[in-house]
Amino acid sequence: MNPIDPRFDGRLKQAAAGPDVQEALLPTLHPGDSHAATLVETQAGDLLCAWFNGPGEGDKETRIVLSRLPAGSDTWTEPEVMSDDPERSEQNPLLFVAPSGEVWLLHTSNEPHDQTSSRVLRRLSSDGGLTWGPSSVVFDRAGSFLRNPIVVLSNGDWLLPAYHCDPAGEGTVVQLSPDQGRGWTPVDIPDGLGQVQLSAVEVAPGELLGLFRSRAADRIHKSVSKDSGLTWSAPEKTTLPNNNSAIQVLRLEDGRLVLVFNDSSAERDQFRWVPDGKGGVRRKTLRTPLTLALSEDNGETWPYWRNLQVQDEEYRDNEFGYSYPTLLQTRDGKLHIAYSYLRKTIKHVVMDPEWIEAGDRTA
Repeated sequence: MNPIDPRFDGRLKQAAAGPDVQEALLPTLHPGDSHAATLVETQAGDLLCAWFNGPGEGDKETRIVLSRLPAGSDTWTEPEVMSDDPERSEQNPLLFVAPSGEVWLLHTSNEPHDQTSSRVLRRLSSDGGLTWGPSSVVFDRAGSFLRNPIVVLSNGDWLLPAYHCDPAGEGTVVQLSPDQGRGWTPVDIPDGLGQVQLSAVEVAPGELLGLFRSRAADRIHKSVSKDSGLTWSAPEKTTLPNNNSAIQVLRLEDGRLVLVFNDSSAERDQFRWVPDGKGGVRRKTLRTPLTLALSEDNGETWPYWRNLQVQDEEYRDNEFGYSYPTLLQTRDGKLHIAYSYLRKTIKHVVMDPEWIEAGDRTA
């Protein structure tokens, strides 16, 4: 247990949201900053959660860490350090279980506070994440960044959403692999400057829906592909709000879509004043509440919304809020969400997807 905060013991307990919801606050190694969680289920039924942890985003002491929830257990393990370049900041991990059962860990690595210098590294595990091979570079183009999971398409190709952090701005690129990740071909999104951290799902064979974080903090943007990711439409605004923070969409086994996002937007003037690092203040769009939405028509409409996390007293003195969520449906049908809890730790929540429908709010 982390002695800094006894709540961060990793144990699943009944959540305040109701008797059918469980939650845990994961142990941390460093009290400064915990952010950008990623979740997978191994072939053995263990859950793995990785995130970056250290004194602060961009600091060279910030590392990727990994915790495990063993099958049948109710307690996450103390994290282990998965990256350790003393001269670089390692961020935005991405876990992926290949069809073969091999576990991938991808993450970014950049010079301190310079995302334009980032490259993407990979480690592989053949035993469900118990042991790992050495790091190797996957994408060495300066400014390469990641956030959301690899999608295995119906034609067998792998699709990896990525984006480039360039001095002139940020734009999304889709990396496609026809050979299980041995080689990748980049596909640009047209007119996608400022639309980043694509989350993609295949809604029908060869037909993809992509949703984006918007740097304008206005709304989630949408793009579609009709040819298995080879070409994409230009991103367009949806009715869904965005606060310039990460989102993720997941296709459930029954075909419905679940989206997790912050129901907040600069268009609504939902912001707070925070220090700008130069002695002044700046506007920061709120990262609360954290909301789940459910679609029954491949993302055309989202009739069911329910707040997963809302602000409380602890949020009052913390600008970071609840952000960077990730989604996973395990083989037993349960829906898992992990997200940054005030950047102090990662919070893990478990429920049935029907919990969203049972809420008292519809869009």
